[in-house]
Parts: sequence; structure tokens; C-alpha cells
Amino acid sequence: MSFDWAGLEQAVQDQLTGFVRRMRAEHPDDRLYAAAVHAFYAETGSVIAWPLVGVAGERAVASAAGDRFTPGELRWSPADWPWQLDPGPAEDAWAARLEEAATADGGRRWEPVHARYLRTVVKACRAARRELLAEETVGREFLVVAMDEARELVPRTLTPAQVRRHFPELDAEYRETAQLAALPVGRRTRELIALVEAPPGSAALGREQATALLRAVGADAVPQVVERLAHARVKWPWAKLRSLCETGPAEADAALGGEQPTALRRAVGADAVPQVVERLAHARVKWPWAKLRSLCETGPAEADAALDGLNSRWPAVRCHALLILEGVRLSRARRERFTAGLTRLCHEDPDAIVREVAAGVARRTGR
Repeated sequence: MSFDWAGLEQAVQDQLTGFVRRMRAEHPDDRLYAAAVHAFYAETGSVIAWPLVGVAGERAVASAAGDRFTPGELRWSPADWPWQLDPGPAEDAWAARLEEAATADGGRRWEPVHARYLRTVVKACRAARRELLAEETVGREFLVVAMDEARELVPRTLTPAQVRRHFPELDAEYRETAQLAALPVGRRTRELIALVEAPPGSAALGREQATALLRAVGADAVPQVVERLAHARVKWPWAKLRSLCETGPAEADAALGGEQPTALRRAVGADAVPQVVERLAHARVKWPWAKLRSLCETGPAEADAALDGLNSRWPAVRCHALLILEGVRLSRARRERFTAGLTRLCHEDPDAIVREVAAGVARRTGR
């Protein structure tokens, strides 16, 4: 099945340039500094949703920060920018055609189609910036960036110098990753184990990234992981990591994925909820776990569990609960709990992705 990739790129580019021009015209006294494609959403083997487009101006972002945040904290948090462009009918039609291409051949093409979609968005961001600069709508300091949850697309849309200037934490992470990759396996494993145990914020690489890199080392990391397991006060994280290293990332995900296990989880129903939620919190690829209602029926008891999930300490679980409750019929009392929780997550949640998901749910449900 052929797909019009050039047309898709032009559609993203036109959406970006059109919205920037509109904001420039509507806010001539503000200094626009960035546009971002963000709020990427996809479910492996099925959904690919059209993202949002945000535009940021210095004054607008400072106003949005208010008393709870500093402008610097929101500078590269497009979910918090006040100027947002939702997809319209044309963009939804593109998303539908993209899903059709991705799910052809029984879903076997989903991964390559999704990967090319992301590459196409990156190309559109670069082309949009060139167009806006050429017509002098913006200055050379203006950036157009694709910002996915893991920020893996950021360095693909920006130059190394732009990453160093505007995203120094990402630059430090990439440099540390490259330095670790150059080490012999034994020393690399020791360094990664130390990073897993390091206090949050004490190193460029966080615990999650270090754990993922240990998994990538594979069986060669097992002896040192076993040694750490023997001396650890809390043993289960190291036991789990040992299992993942022995199995390998792809095999570990496959063991919990696939059509038959998914069908079994759906058949289990509500009893599967606690373990599915635990898996969502730690999964390397979160989209297959993103909507519990696709795995099991959601009744009153499960709705209560989802409402409790709005207060979870894990951002992934709070997002998951929002997506469940968006499509569930609720009693008046539960609906009031959901509305109160949604409002709180929209405006007060410390995690930008949670605020972004909550804002999307609020828009779609009219709350």
C-alpha cells in the first residue's frame, strides 16, 4: 500500500507555519521564540494520533507561569504554552490514512510506518523553520522542534549547538552515554550500577536511563548484577534486572506482549488491572499499556481504582487513569471526583506530560 509521505510532511509544515504566522499577527508585541510539535500518541499495532502544535512567546509563557512556576520551568514545556493548535478535520483525515497504512498486513508494517512518520515530522519541523526564516516572520533565534515524551526527537530537529544551548541536560546525557559506550563492558557495567543507585539529579543519566543501558548490556552484566543482588537491602529491583539482562529487552517485552497474551489479559478482565498498571509504570515501550479499557472491561470497581490512580505517585499511572476514565460512564459522585481530579492534574501536577494528557482529556470531554 502506497502512502503520500511528501503530502504528510507538507501538511505538518503548513500547520506549523500557518499557526506561527497567526500568532505573530495576533501578538505583535510578544517575542516568539519557538514552535513545537508535541503530545505524540500512538498504540502499537493500532492508533497513531495527530499531535498538537504549540507556539511560545516570551510574554505569553511568563504569564502562564504565574506564581507556581518560573518562565524557565515552562520554557520548553509545550504542554504549558498558552497558544495551542488542535488537529482539525484535515489532520484527522491524515491520521486515519496513516493508521490504515500502519495496520495493513495484519499490523506487521506498524513499526516501520510509525518510525517513518516520526522522521517525516522531523523533516517538516526543519522545513517550517527554513520557510519562516526566509520570509522573516521570525528571527534566527526561533526554533521549531519535535518534542516527544522521551525527547528523542529533539536532537533530530536541532543542531548540536542548539541542543547544547537550549537543552543542556540532554547534551550532558548524550555525552555521558557516549563516554559509557566507549568503556569496556566490565567497567561500563560497574558505572551503570552506580548510576542506578545514585540519588536523583546527581548525574546526567537518571536511574531509568541507566537501567535501560544495563539491560542493553545483556548477559555480560549478569555477574555484577548478581553480586549487587547479594548485598542489596532491597533485592527485588536487582532480581528483576538480572532477569531482564538474561532475557534481553526485546524478549522481555515480547514475553508480555503479542496477540495471545493480550487476549488473555483481556479475558482476565478487572483482575488484571493491578499488574497491568504496574507494568505500565515500568515498561520500556508504554503505548501498548496506555489504555486499560482496551485490555479489560471497566466496571464500577475498576472505575474506583482508576479514580484512585489519579493520585498515584507515578506519572505514568496518573496518565493511564486519565485515559481510562475519559471513555467510561460514571455515576454522578464518580463524575464529580473525576472532574476535581482532572482539574487538579491540568493545573497542579508537577509532571508536564501528565498536565498535557489532562489538558487533552479536558478538551475532549468538555470539562
